[in-house]
Amino acid sequence: MGSVILRLLRPKQWTKNVLVFAAPFAAGKLFDSHVFLQAFEAFIAFSLVSSACYIVNDLRDVEIDKLNDIKKHRPLASGEMSRTAAMVLFVVVLTLGIAAAVPLPAHFQLTLLTYFVITNLYSFGLKNQPVVEFSVVAFGFALRAIAGGAATHLPVTQWFLVVTGFGSLVIVVSKRLAESANPLHASTRKVLGEYPPNFLNFVLAVATGVTLTAYSLWAFALPEKHPYAQISLVPVCVGVFRYVWLVNKGAGEAPEDLLLKDYYLLICGAMAVALLFFSVYKPSM
Repeated sequence: MGSVILRLLRPKQWTKNVLVFAAPFAAGKLFDSHVFLQAFEAFIAFSLVSSACYIVNDLRDVEIDKLNDIKKHRPLASGEMSRTAAMVLFVVVLTLGIAAAVPLPAHFQLTLLTYFVITNLYSFGLKNQPVVEFSVVAFGFALRAIAGGAATHLPVTQWFLVVTGFGSLVIVVSKRLAESANPLHASTRKVLGEYPPNFLNFVLAVATGVTLTAYSLWAFALPEKHPYAQISLVPVCVGVFRYVWLVNKGAGEAPEDLLLKDYYLLICGAMAVALLFFSVYKPSM
């Protein structure tokens, strides 16, 4: 039963919530014990609340999931867990998430509430609205980054918000492109049929351009004592182009898997993080 509960909670998706550490990292405060503790509490709260939202989504889509050769193995669609048990688990997990958020600032709680509301609006109908559906998912990613700043009382720059917002859009639209090429998803995610040919490629191109432009402006706005942030543009650009290339080759349905399994993406990510680390945390070198 324990494994069934974990599959319903989707802990693998919690990697998305690492974004709450982005603002403290960029501000050079991540290794401050108090700031790190607040960010970690925010991570726990977001992970629990997001799992509660996944339960709602699975409850809403149980009949549709039964028709999908991939999703039919989910606990509710396969019959391994009853609806009643899932609803009880939803209440328990949401309660724990709220409890984790209570000690954190009110701005964080408002951000978490916004995430909870829009995510469930997505499950209850927005997922079927063209353009709105992928915009809502991308906004959910951006809210995670905003929450990190709100939880730690650290400012979030406008360029940082643009990077996280449009960077998230790159990932979400890439996922839709991959799904549209897979008949298993195209037959059950009806909204994919609403997108004209090349529309998603157009949105992906725009989102990619805005992301890289905003990242460039953000990197050059950092202290210029050392050029580490500016140099990070190289692995960031290579990583983004590599990701888009992989998507056009048919990957991208599971972004979390793609980002962790492609060695070149891992190398680009590690290089970018290292360069930003030296830019923010080693000003005296």
